[in-house]
Amino acid sequence: MRRLRCGSQESLLSTGCVSSLELRMDQSVIIKPVHSSLLGQDYCFEVTTLTGTKCFSCRSAAERDKWMENLRRAVHPNKDNSRRLENILTLWVIEAKDLPAKKRYFVELCLDDCLYARTSCKLKTDNIFWGEHFDFSSLPSVSAVTLHLYKDTDRKRKKDKSSYVGLVNIPVAMVTSRQLVEKWYSVSTPSASRGKSSVPTVRIKARYQSIIILPMEQYKEFAEYISSNYLLLCSTLEASLSLRAKEELAAALVHILHSTGKAKEFLTDLMMAEVDRCRDNDQLIFRENTLATKSIEEYLKLIGQKYLQDALGEFIKALYESDENCEVDPSRCSTSDLAEHQANLRMCCELAFCKILDSYRVFPRELKEVFASWRQECGNRGRPDISERLISASLFLRFLCPAVMSPSLFDLMQEYPDERTARTLTLIAKVIQNLANFSKFGTKEEYMLFMNDFVERQWSSMQRFLQEISNPDGLNHTAGFDGYIDLGRELSILHTLLTELDQVTFDPCLLINQLVCLLTSLCDRLPLITVVLLMSLPVGRQGSPAPSSSYSEPNENEAGFELTNGSRREGPQLTSENRSLSLVDLQDCSPGDGLDDSQWQRRTGLLPLSFQNPVYHMTTSSPRQPQQQSDTTPSDGSVGSQGNVDDRVAMATKPAFLTQISGEEYSRRALSLTETLTEGRRLSWFFWFWFWLWFSFSISMSQYQQEIAVLQEKLRVSALRQEECEARLMVQDQQNQRMLQEYQARLEDTESRLRRLQDDKDLQMNSIISRLMAVEEELKKDHSDMQAVVDSKQKIIEAQEKRIASLDAANTRLMAALTQLKERYAVTSQRNGLSPSNTSSLQITENGEFRNSGNC
Repeated sequence: MRRLRCGSQESLLSTGCVSSLELRMDQSVIIKPVHSSLLGQDYCFEVTTLTGTKCFSCRSAAERDKWMENLRRAVHPNKDNSRRLENILTLWVIEAKDLPAKKRYFVELCLDDCLYARTSCKLKTDNIFWGEHFDFSSLPSVSAVTLHLYKDTDRKRKKDKSSYVGLVNIPVAMVTSRQLVEKWYSVSTPSASRGKSSVPTVRIKARYQSIIILPMEQYKEFAEYISSNYLLLCSTLEASLSLRAKEELAAALVHILHSTGKAKEFLTDLMMAEVDRCRDNDQLIFRENTLATKSIEEYLKLIGQKYLQDALGEFIKALYESDENCEVDPSRCSTSDLAEHQANLRMCCELAFCKILDSYRVFPRELKEVFASWRQECGNRGRPDISERLISASLFLRFLCPAVMSPSLFDLMQEYPDERTARTLTLIAKVIQNLANFSKFGTKEEYMLFMNDFVERQWSSMQRFLQEISNPDGLNHTAGFDGYIDLGRELSILHTLLTELDQVTFDPCLLINQLVCLLTSLCDRLPLITVVLLMSLPVGRQGSPAPSSSYSEPNENEAGFELTNGSRREGPQLTSENRSLSLVDLQDCSPGDGLDDSQWQRRTGLLPLSFQNPVYHMTTSSPRQPQQQSDTTPSDGSVGSQGNVDDRVAMATKPAFLTQISGEEYSRRALSLTETLTEGRRLSWFFWFWFWLWFSFSISMSQYQQEIAVLQEKLRVSALRQEECEARLMVQDQQNQRMLQEYQARLEDTESRLRRLQDDKDLQMNSIISRLMAVEEELKKDHSDMQAVVDSKQKIIEAQEKRIASLDAANTRLMAALTQLKERYAVTSQRNGLSPSNTSSLQITENGEFRNSGNC
């Protein structure tokens, strides 16, 4: 038992919680990923033990895969040295039909009654389209895939009592074929619907694979061969592979060679082979579906997933939630909204390109190494001008722009975008792609000409970005791939794929060509073989007739001797030039089996060799007489044969030249007959050898012909299947085109609404700005008026201050004068005998008059 301390899902949300797991090294521990639709959070996995289930969340898919693999190895330490089974399910929930409109529906995906994922909730109008993709690996043994269809109910409405619509049950055995199986499946509802003739159906595309993975030791030589001969393998298989096979082969090769540290060399060699193949037509690179193109696509998906999420994840999510309309095609929007939509598109493109430019900080190190290697190899070939084209085409044409157009295919979003969002993403991708190609919009898309100033303005920034991501000096400052690749599984997939390709791409013409080569080589050696066999044949006793013999054609029956002017001349020798030979069937009986010569001849339908030899051919046609037994017949076959001949000759009407034969002449002719019989016997063996050779080749050729016929039938069936697939693809293409047109129309409508909204916003903003400017002018005017009033009041205040100052001075002088006057008056009163106490004082009143205080 091993105790591991792992951060749980809660600890990632609120740091401070740590969980511990009790992991036993047995089959009771289940570790599997959890789809984001179930928990509302990406990159989660769960661990099920005897004590319960716990969920954990990671920062990226690569980190999650690495955590899961480490935990699995903790449970199964001997994983690489054992035979194991890997179950993989790929499933697309595409669309549904014959459902009530104006309702929202979603699907739950269950494997053997265990919930694994859930689709997004989509509104049913004309049709309902999800187009969502699910991949599950390291699954337990599964017997059935069940999809439950639900209607999203509105809790405020009491009429919607039940949300469950029905289910689709797919046995795993129905989707275990080599290719994805796409079908319409009927939905089984809990109760039969009354008054409805149509049954809801759901279109599903799925494939379930059980991959047998051998111990890694058994893949050693195979992996070494792949690592050393990948270029030969790709060049050999390129012409005979379908597009789907190229994708699968490229994916397996990329995963294997990245695990073995040969990915950079592999991609560089493939890319330089493409450069050499295209030569002056380098604009075709990455425009064709070759193994090189598919390999770099798979490598970008493998290494660049986290980079893609960091660079464009938030931007794509914001576009999904935005209502901005970016439709700039005048045929799809009103003229009044066009300016607003153009401004929206320009703003979105600027934001997207800023995100891409800023992503050089998190650009994967492995991709930098590959791009730097491309730049170096192009320079070594004297083609440094195409290095930037290769880099931009691979990164933008095959990765970033497709990810912008279809975020759900690159795991940026689960939900397929609605029509307006899809149109906005398409237009943004067009602008970014033209920017990466260093080209402007032309008359083909005249409505996009207004973006040319933006494209031209950003070319220098694009060049700097391409230089930065292919600069080998900055490799140590970027992070690398930290995910996990199951090398055993990839080797097993590649081995299975190559085995299937060897069976599928078998050409019956190859068998015929090999047979022709075999026959040619055999014919070259045939004279030597014939001579050796003929020399090794036993000769036997001279004169013994062969059971089966060669005979002359009727047109070749001529006298063995001619009489010219009373002289005698021997006939021509028995050669292949003056007669034709053929084979006859052997008979078990012979003249010595109790049948006489005539009976044996009637049974076999043949004359004895001696009577077919031109030397003893009779010129008269007398009837044959029964053979007379001679008491002096020796046991030797040759003499007996000669005696029989002599008796038959004596009984027949003999020609003149035979009646005059002497004993010596007779012996000489008998010896000639013996030699002829020996020659005929040799020729019979020779023809028997040819018969055996012809019979052997006939059997072999018949077998090959049967195999060729079987292969031709398979080819015919394959051709029919191909035609059916092409017809299905054509129908699907038409459906996709129709859906695309509908999406484009909806997107255009959305963009037109966004354009109108932007125009309204612009009008409102312009009115607000004009009002602010008017208020500012009024405030300026009021300020100037108030300043004038303040200035005039200030002048009045200053004048009053001066006046007060002058009055103070005058008052001071007056007081001084009064004081003097008072003093004088006091002196005068003393002189006149007035008492000082009775004297009255003068005071100044408020009106500025003098008053005697004594009078008060």
